[in-house]
Amino acid sequence: MVDRYLEFSHTSFGRALSSMMGLPQPPRLRRDTSGWNDQPLGSRAVSVGATHGADLLPVLLRCLHDSGATVRVRADVGGIETLKKAANEASVALTNQPAPGEGEKSAALVFDASGARLPSDLRVLFDFVQPLVSQLASGGRVVVIGRLPAQLENADAAATAAALRGFVRSLGKEIGRKGSTVNLLEVDPAADAALPGALRFLLSDHSSYISGQCLQLDAKGDMPAVWTASLTGKVAVVTGAARGIGAAISEVLAREGAQVIGIDRPQEERSLAETMGAIGGQTLAADITDAAAPELIASELMSRFGGADIIVHNAGITRDKTLRNMPPHWWDQVLDVNFGAIIRLNEKLLNGVLRDAGRMVCISSIGGIGGNAGQTNYGATKAGLIGYVAALAPKFAEHGGAINAIAPGFIETRMTAVMPMIPREVGRRLCSLGQGGKPLDIAEAVAFMASPYAGGVNGKVLRVCGQNWFGQ
Repeated sequence: MVDRYLEFSHTSFGRALSSMMGLPQPPRLRRDTSGWNDQPLGSRAVSVGATHGADLLPVLLRCLHDSGATVRVRADVGGIETLKKAANEASVALTNQPAPGEGEKSAALVFDASGARLPSDLRVLFDFVQPLVSQLASGGRVVVIGRLPAQLENADAAATAAALRGFVRSLGKEIGRKGSTVNLLEVDPAADAALPGALRFLLSDHSSYISGQCLQLDAKGDMPAVWTASLTGKVAVVTGAARGIGAAISEVLAREGAQVIGIDRPQEERSLAETMGAIGGQTLAADITDAAAPELIASELMSRFGGADIIVHNAGITRDKTLRNMPPHWWDQVLDVNFGAIIRLNEKLLNGVLRDAGRMVCISSIGGIGGNAGQTNYGATKAGLIGYVAALAPKFAEHGGAINAIAPGFIETRMTAVMPMIPREVGRRLCSLGQGGKPLDIAEAVAFMASPYAGGVNGKVLRVCGQNWFGQ
């Protein structure tokens, strides 16, 4: 659905009127619809800073160089000697950061805080970011990298690392009006080699609606062997694939090289065929709530494709009403479609259908994190999926795979299009980026979690909500 207010606010008259009346002026987000590529930063300027003792710099700098970035540093900020040493080790050339007002704006700021152990160590973070944030290009990226607080040597170090979360979330709310995003990567030493995949994704125009998030890389992972068409040769299954978010997920997975099998109800078979036909995918008409569906889907996947490498549990419904007015069958329907059917289907899929090193992505919701009035049934299922993902992560790790969740915020779909105007407008504006997301935004995040780019991520939930103001 078209966001008419966003379009109006970018006309000359709309810009003047909204400014005069103090109304929001949501930015146009830069979204890349082409496939992921070797050099997503394409000679863009990226400014890099670090605390003393930061030990992720060699990997970080090499990643930026290989992504096509021009790497800038500030010689007058602490940590510069650590940066120079790491650049020499990684064989990466550094250029001096121009003074404010001079030269090209930075497309991104990246700060390695992995060496921070005391609150005073964070002063260099302030010294680096504070003068540069106003020089960040519209639609720019800020990524802070730290260590996992729970794994640091003492309470002081853990608290200092945890402070980065508040910094990132607060800065995201300051600069979102420019279409800029701020995110935090917390990296376990076992996942150091996997840092480039997550960093590339968060710095790219494929992550435009992700901000204020803390993503933990704590699973053993390696750098992807290839950056383009990284899903080539993979068989990907998407439920609820006929239209909307499911269709967008299918399109992006196919764009990245996967053979997609779309599943939807028999009533949606025509739309499913159109969606799959456009991407060279295959159809499988089945109602996932049917008692016979798990056996049918498992046998079809084995006989036609020899199994699957990627499973995306996207199918879901809403039946909204306050708890006191909710009919029991509405509760049962939502719990069964959104949660129970996934558990039953996985009993078959995790018994030899999903191959070793397979990846599973469950579509949750920020409604399962922050809750929504009138959605006790829906919120329960989406919170349940987050717990389900965390509980299954060790089992997936045993087989070299991963299971993660994506939690969408307000996304422009048929469901949100039929909302009353005022709630719809409020839903759009109550995030740092001031607008609803697109199905493409969810699809890009799913493709990330399904790919080698997310090699260090397992058992996690990533919010794709433009940094919605509610929930954690």
